[in-house]
Amino acid sequence: MTRLISTLVLLGLLAACGRGAGPSSSPQPLLYPNETPEIRALVNEYAARYDVPAALVHRVIQRESDYRPTARNGPYYGMMQILPQTARTMGHDGPPSELLDAETNLRYAVRYLRGAWLLSDGDFDRAVGWYARGYYYEARNRCMLVETGLLDREIRRDCR
Repeated sequence: MTRLISTLVLLGLLAACGRGAGPSSSPQPLLYPNETPEIRALVNEYAARYDVPAALVHRVIQRESDYRPTARNGPYYGMMQILPQTARTMGHDGPPSELLDAETNLRYAVRYLRGAWLLSDGDFDRAVGWYARGYYYEARNRCMLVETGLLDREIRRDCR
């Protein structure tokens, strides 16, 4: 009987040793190429502020600029390649050149990404697609113009 108890205790201890460290001690993922610790902190801050998965923000940044805050491509600005008009819709009232600042770009582009995330029903691929091509009409048709931050009130009568 003592031998059985000793064996069970030993097995329990071995099983406990096989468990990984708890979530509080897990290290941050390695930085992506061109990402800095400062950009990582900003991404985490704005992802939390707008309730968007940080992994989704990283995915858009990698796709759009590869973490280059001063990236320009035609009319698009910054790390997340946001249009100045879109940034104005999200509350930006400065010149487009301000969108080349990493924090300013994240403030307005992650807010816009939040709407794409809401419309995607939790699907990263769909969220990236809505972000890239725009989602005004989808938000309008689903009575989500206010929730996505595109307008202050719904325009469809059946949404009011």
